[in-house]
Amino acid sequence: MSHTMTRRQVLKLIAAAAATATLSPVLHARARYPTAPTIPPSPDERSNFNTWVLMGRAIHTVAFYEKPAASSTRLETRARDQSFPILEEVRAPFSAHNDLWYRTPLGYAHSAWVLPIRVYPPQPFIRDIGEWGFWGEVSQISTEARAAPDLQAGRRYRFYGGTVYHVVEALEDESGTGWYKVFDDYPPKTHTNFQWVLARDVRRVPRAEMAPIHPFAGHKRIEVDLGQQLLICYEGEQIAFTTPVASGLRGAHATPTGQKYVLLKQPSRHMSNVPYPGMPEPTPEPGDIFDLPGIPWNTFFDLEGRAIHGTYWHNDFGIPRSHGCLNVSCEAARFIYRWVYPIGGYEDSFIQSNARVGTPILIQ
Repeated sequence: MSHTMTRRQVLKLIAAAAATATLSPVLHARARYPTAPTIPPSPDERSNFNTWVLMGRAIHTVAFYEKPAASSTRLETRARDQSFPILEEVRAPFSAHNDLWYRTPLGYAHSAWVLPIRVYPPQPFIRDIGEWGFWGEVSQISTEARAAPDLQAGRRYRFYGGTVYHVVEALEDESGTGWYKVFDDYPPKTHTNFQWVLARDVRRVPRAEMAPIHPFAGHKRIEVDLGQQLLICYEGEQIAFTTPVASGLRGAHATPTGQKYVLLKQPSRHMSNVPYPGMPEPTPEPGDIFDLPGIPWNTFFDLEGRAIHGTYWHNDFGIPRSHGCLNVSCEAARFIYRWVYPIGGYEDSFIQSNARVGTPILIQ
């Protein structure tokens, strides 16, 4: 399966193989490379470089209040992409679906348009990334993805904290600044399939953070209650994990109901419907266009490209607001990705499955 296809084209190819695939839940499904070297963590990586502080990024303009209530005195505002420390989570009524507030040095902010991000110190530059490379997570509020390893090169995207990318090359420029080349799977067959980011802004995801969770637990299943906007992971009759979701909007973007299965897992996916030359699908309406690189921890459950995945463009779960996917927080998506079958390896760019192997997902 090629990385140069759109999300929908990739998933449609699963249909032919889904009926005959014979993957065991405890076997790996290799994506592009049969083997890859292990990159041992350096002493620096094992110590202070993995400490983090919890920061909030304003997704849109955010207001701060004296108390966790919109009726209290407004103290401050912050514009999109400005950041601030998060000191505490507070539960207080705000709407029927989301009562989460954050206490910050600026006051209380409702969570809907504040993305919590683990911000790490500037990361060490890994010069020898091995044949395959590694999975990298943006470890700052954001970083600029450029056309070349040069601070003066054109900016192609802003990569936000918590997004994940496949690092395929490392380079040190004349000034000694480290850069990583990352793979970008959209649009296909163009020079934009690779971007360059500052190495200090990217944390190598350790293998332990992608290791399977409860791999030998029996009778795993996921149940999604669209009325409650709630996802529950079961091991037999025991609840292993719960998280609120934001499902699809009504009409054409509604999340389909019924019995589903994990059909594909990807640590990173660029989801976009931005038209490009030769695009085989209908051009979307201007107000319906989205372009989201580095979506982390994707668990696809149907052939139309719908998935459970991490979300960095809102933090408002408990109400429908997606294009049919099940939006969850990035940390919740990581748990689900690691917990469901099939199991994959660290170097797997995608892990294919079918109804016989993939964890059942009942949506109702």
